[in-house]
Amino acid sequence: MMKWRHGLLFPLILAICLGGLSAWLGRISEVNIEEVELNPNEPQYSMVDIDGRRFDEQGRLKENLNAEVAWQLPKSDEVTFEKPQLIFYDNGKLLYKVESNEAGYDTETRTVVFKENVVLTKTAETQRPAGILKTSNLTVDTQTKIAETKAPVEYRYGDSYGTANGMVYDYNKGFLNLPSRVKAIIYDPNNI
Repeated sequence: MMKWRHGLLFPLILAICLGGLSAWLGRISEVNIEEVELNPNEPQYSMVDIDGRRFDEQGRLKENLNAEVAWQLPKSDEVTFEKPQLIFYDNGKLLYKVESNEAGYDTETRTVVFKENVVLTKTAETQRPAGILKTSNLTVDTQTKIAETKAPVEYRYGDSYGTANGMVYDYNKGFLNLPSRVKAIIYDPNNI
């Protein structure tokens, strides 16, 4: 009868020890996740010396965005850049670049709003002359390749130059629209 008690006692003690060990391991391995609300006025993240590149389907450089500093606030779709430079390419050839003191990139609409000392430089192409435009702010839609502002602008497009209040430049059409208060000297390269 003594054998029977020891034969039953060992599995019972083993089961109790294993159950206790399992409960103890379960308790110490629990991770309590505490969600902390971020300060909406402080960056969720920030980066230094940005150099982002986007390539086309053939692997050629399509867009290059670089900046000294970038940051994004919590619950915001806009990334803010200091001293940004956005450069566009087509088939690996430089089209134009936009530089300013500050910019905001909306990740949803893929538009960039350049602010303070904005300079847009367009390289010369076979059918289109080089150009440069200076203004205080400029919105660039990276999808449609349209740049626009309502602020005063100074521009030079080939041998033509002038000033205006506001402008819309459609790269795909090669069309610069100056809607109001235009002062310009325009040269037609075909009549020179």
